[in-house]
Amino acid sequence: MSNDTIFQKILDEWNHKDHIKIRQDLIKEIQKITKRKLICYASANFPINIPEINNLRMIRSEDVQPFEDLLRSANSNKADLMIVSNGGEPNAAEKLLMMCRERFTEEFNVIIPNQAKSAATMIALGSDKILMGYLSELGPIDPQIIVGQSSIPAQAFLGGLEKIRDRIKDKKSPDPVNMYIPLLAQLRPEVIQICENAISHSRTFAEKWLKKYMFKGKNKQASKVAKSLSEGKVYKSHGKVIDFKEAHDVLKLNAELINKESKLWSLIWELYNREMHFLQQTNGVKLYESETASFIINVNIQQK
Repeated sequence: MSNDTIFQKILDEWNHKDHIKIRQDLIKEIQKITKRKLICYASANFPINIPEINNLRMIRSEDVQPFEDLLRSANSNKADLMIVSNGGEPNAAEKLLMMCRERFTEEFNVIIPNQAKSAATMIALGSDKILMGYLSELGPIDPQIIVGQSSIPAQAFLGGLEKIRDRIKDKKSPDPVNMYIPLLAQLRPEVIQICENAISHSRTFAEKWLKKYMFKGKNKQASKVAKSLSEGKVYKSHGKVIDFKEAHDVLKLNAELINKESKLWSLIWELYNREMHFLQQTNGVKLYESETASFIINVNIQQK
């Protein structure tokens, strides 16, 4: 079934179907194939120019309560987490990962239908196996920090300061210091320290969990991957696409490619599209689902 066909089917059904039941039936079908329980964490990906709402889409400490209810509904020691997220708070990501590892003691995998970036990648690194489709993508784990009402990659913030310093110190054609004084005067020193601490924490996080599970007994590889993903030198862009081939062949992660022609991929792709459409139609920012539970966080968007 093509993506266009799936999307048109969703549109046609919107006004006269039980959407939660349809998604939960899809989850059950996926479970029949994998022989594991499936839980879903999905953040909205439709564009909206409201910083406060965009921040709510991030992985945050507020996820813990609905996530615990979701884990309890799975009632199994083997499960897959299907995650859709552009990232968020590293500490919150680690808390969610710890919860999964405590519940799913026999096997815990992560399924990525499209994007699992930054803090979502960090969760994937703590799994036993990452299941990816041909268009799935991980990303660097340089964390995002909140500055004012916006979130920015910590590495990009520090990199910008480094670029200013290099331009001022350029021996051939240095920029005048006065040129940057108005900009630098607005910077709070503690933000620099927060960025440095966040990057260090991301690297430590990845190394710790890779050594414990995916790279157990391969400490050097764990350290190498954690450094590559966190320091911003190998992967310089926060949005860099790390596809299956990069994850499997270069980073040597335990990643498995789901055949794009398989029934499993069709079910996963349909479930993903239904989740995204549901969030958009209900002003939702996050959706947590299993075969028996469905929780949504939505917001009231008032047009001025």
